[in-house]
Amino acid sequence: MEVANTLPENKQRTKALLIANPTAGSYTQHIAIVEDTLDYLRQHGWQIELELTRGPGDGRRIGQEAVKQHLDAVIVLGGDGTLNEVIQELAGSETALGVLPAGTVNVWAREMLIPINNYEAAREILVNGQMRRVDLGKVEERYFLLMATIGFDAEVTRIVERHKHLGILDYILKGTWLGLGYPNFTAVLQTGSKARRVRAFQIIFGNTQLYAGAIKFTWRARCDDGLLDVCIVSNQNILGRLGVLADFLLGRAHRTQWVQYYETASEIKVHTSPAVAIQVDGDPAGYTAKKGFPPTCFTIVPKALKVIVPAQAPEGIFASS
Repeated sequence: MEVANTLPENKQRTKALLIANPTAGSYTQHIAIVEDTLDYLRQHGWQIELELTRGPGDGRRIGQEAVKQHLDAVIVLGGDGTLNEVIQELAGSETALGVLPAGTVNVWAREMLIPINNYEAAREILVNGQMRRVDLGKVEERYFLLMATIGFDAEVTRIVERHKHLGILDYILKGTWLGLGYPNFTAVLQTGSKARRVRAFQIIFGNTQLYAGAIKFTWRARCDDGLLDVCIVSNQNILGRLGVLADFLLGRAHRTQWVQYYETASEIKVHTSPAVAIQVDGDPAGYTAKKGFPPTCFTIVPKALKVIVPAQAPEGIFASS
């Protein structure tokens, strides 16, 4: 496990980019704070410039440039969607990911105990925190930092992506409406020579624990253990689904009665009937493969990403101290 100060040991100026998503959260109300943050980092030995994303794919393009220039870090001012874009290019490089949370839910920031809506506290972590290597999940050729899911919530994500005007309220309203009538599906999950056939409402492939900032479906996940945690939420009637939600929200021990749970370092090949929606770190990512087509593949890539996190690591999310 690599743990180091964010500043280079030779005390040279830390070279970095701050990527800001102008459409995320309340960015437009905090432009002055962004400028203060840039000044703060420069005063602490950072050579840092601001880059604004202007559309889909910009975060990935800027991340790619940062890696080519061998920058020490890319700091993302935005939400989990922007983080996911950036990690596609930072994966496997020596350029670290830092975050100033400004999205709707900020799951990664909550998982790492990075303060939400407190730029002063968040930026101090960039200077005084520690650098670690974490795993990345992967579905086909797309990396994920948090989780990938198939089924119910991925369908909600797909629908809400087309109607973003209500933000988090949209997820709650559409999720409640859809969840009451969403059909169960059959999935075959193959790991090596072993295959599991299940009836499910939702399946979560987790690299971390938090889901939607409040629920822990993959509650045993460690982001640096080289394992992908799989939580299969069994098919339920309407009352059963409400029970599942309550048990997971409250973290009840007997929530295990609703799920099949296992961990694997191997590739998981998935077929479903019918094809169901996929979401990756909160963004739609197409559909699963049906029988007769090449399977949808989920896997874990150990220690693929450098991240800047608080000096006091959150308890229970790292396998190594």
